Amino acid sequence: MTGSKREQIVRGALRLYRTQAVCGSTLKDVAAVSGVPLGNLYYYFRTREELLLAVLDACEAELRGLLDDLTPLPPPVWLAAYFDWLLTDPDSAAHQGCPFGTLAVELRALRDPAAPRAARIVQHYREAVAARTRVVFPDGDPDEVFLAVQGAYTVARALDDPQLFQQRVNTLRGRLTPTPS
Repeated sequence: MTGSKREQIVRGALRLYRTQAVCGSTLKDVAAVSGVPLGNLYYYFRTREELLLAVLDACEAELRGLLDDLTPLPPPVWLAAYFDWLLTDPDSAAHQGCPFGTLAVELRALRDPAAPRAARIVQHYREAVAARTRVVFPDGDPDEVFLAVQGAYTVARALDDPQLFQQRVNTLRGRLTPTPS
């Protein structure tokens, strides 16, 4: 693995939290999936809360990276590239849900002090999609695309159906291209 031990632990925790959830993961589990001794984990993160904040930093950096890559694109192309990103791993979408929203929902349900921070990440994501939706579909609801994607994540996960997620995203993508009359 590349990167520092700290980064290795954060990446491992993020993978684990996305597959098993925060409440289903112990620090021992995080150490095991990260490939580091438990003592090393405690050296970098004294508490679960410190690790969780580092995971949220990683989530925020992941979203910022995606948005930075897409920002120079005109809104219709931005949305098309966003749909491509959504479909890079439809199996993951169906098994884990939204890489940002699922964690935020869990933290809110746990009444975790980090929940507002996770919610701000989701809000930033929502605003970025809404800004492009507003331009591409000026007569529509700016949240329509974001909420349709989040609904597709939720239902595909509930039904363990990657094709459902893929079909919904492709339907949204199809709306970008006007149909000949």
